[in-house]
Amino acid sequence: MVQQDASSMTPAGALCLWLGCLLLWGAAPTPVCDPSTCSPCSEPTPGGCCPPCTPPCACPPYLADDCEIQGFTDNRVPAGLSFYIDFARKLCTCQPSGDITCTPHCPPVPPTCQAVGSPVADGCPRCVCYDKEEVAVPAGTVVSRGAQLCTCPPEGGQLQCGDGGEV
Repeated sequence: MVQQDASSMTPAGALCLWLGCLLLWGAAPTPVCDPSTCSPCSEPTPGGCCPPCTPPCACPPYLADDCEIQGFTDNRVPAGLSFYIDFARKLCTCQPSGDITCTPHCPPVPPTCQAVGSPVADGCPRCVCYDKEEVAVPAGTVVSRGAQLCTCPPEGGQLQCGDGGEV
């Protein structure tokens, strides 16, 4: 076989080579999008094809019960979906990377809180006051205790009632 460098190629030879490449390129099959071959995706592209969907996240063993309780019975959470754990105190989300990350859903408790409790059904700790029956009253609320109106200060602690006394 005789090798030629590009500088010794005749214009006719270069034209033949170029036409040959052009014919081969034109004969190559072009990808055809068939929407029926798309994996289940919520938003197809304008051409009808679905973008590559991120795979669902596998629930790790320590979250398997939480996943199942919240409807992910195959222990797989679709990318972008979330669920709560720890009595709704943490929100876990399936990330596009395939990992499930959990973040606190509750706001942080201010360092000035004098008493902390969970008086609301969401289970989040917050500043509270406790009355004589040890019932937690959320900070900043006004409640009636008998004929008295009592207020729990923003930092919690002791319930302050109308006559200045504590309950």
